Amino acid sequence: MKVGIFGGSGYSGRELSTWLRRHPRASIEFTTGSAKPHIPHEEGLARSADVYFLCLPHVTSAGYVQKLRAARPQALIVDLSGDFRMKSAESYKRWYEHDHAAPELLGHAVFGLTEVFRPQIAGARLISNPGCYATSVMLPLLPLIKDALVESSDIIVDSKSGASGAGRSLREDLLFCEVEGNFSIYSQGRKHRHLGEIEETIERATGTSPTLTFSPHLLPVERGILSAIYVRTSRSVADLRSALEAYYDGAAFVRVVDAAPKLKDVNHTNLCLMSVHEAAPGRVIVVSALDNLVKGASGQAIQNMNVALGFDETEGLL
Repeated sequence: MKVGIFGGSGYSGRELSTWLRRHPRASIEFTTGSAKPHIPHEEGLARSADVYFLCLPHVTSAGYVQKLRAARPQALIVDLSGDFRMKSAESYKRWYEHDHAAPELLGHAVFGLTEVFRPQIAGARLISNPGCYATSVMLPLLPLIKDALVESSDIIVDSKSGASGAGRSLREDLLFCEVEGNFSIYSQGRKHRHLGEIEETIERATGTSPTLTFSPHLLPVERGILSAIYVRTSRSVADLRSALEAYYDGAAFVRVVDAAPKLKDVNHTNLCLMSVHEAAPGRVIVVSALDNLVKGASGQAIQNMNVALGFDETEGLL
């Protein structure tokens, strides 16, 4: 397969290039970016490929997807931005505070949470890769809400991410002197864009509309996400664990473990590890961990490519 990467100079684009070089079926034909060896984005539109990965900023990405779809309708496009994660232009504007550049394509994008939407991803030609925080929250929560094991109206999510999750844009709060030795909360409550993505996707997959309190934090580390999810339930830890084990039975990259996972358990892998623990009476803590640049971005994008094109799901990822 000939592969083109838009945004090859960003963190996700660089990670994607690294993993694709290991893929037995992929040949990177070009990457776009702001400096050599990357070519300009507009030049990438004229380059032929079988698969295009877009690692471009939100708002910008949709226009390139629109042009690629028009020029090469048979190609597979995997968009790693947030531009196609919402199902309507109205919800997109609410969470991203911009009008959508290609609203006619929103209904054509398949949401790429691989383990949940695998049947829809198979054969798809436009895939919207989930957000990193969203992946760490939806993978453990979806089976529990689907089986009505937790109260969907009372969920607290405490997530912590490495600094690479914010991308390479120059921001004062992401400078080394600001991050190193520090720890901070941001976009707490109902402000973070991934919250809309999480709630909308869970409702679409389960028929239940959840309400989350979502508090993301910035860790002074390069990569990794750890999410502690506090759920109200009348069921036991064993019940919740069994439901997760049954749902992900046979999944190559999602595993239920005994001890709470750590970032070092998952970084530089396409794994999502999760565990279940006792909390206060009527409460249980579900913990998940993944690498935000791999399972939370580029690795999941390759996993989606494999499923869409009928390859073994693990190719290039083990």
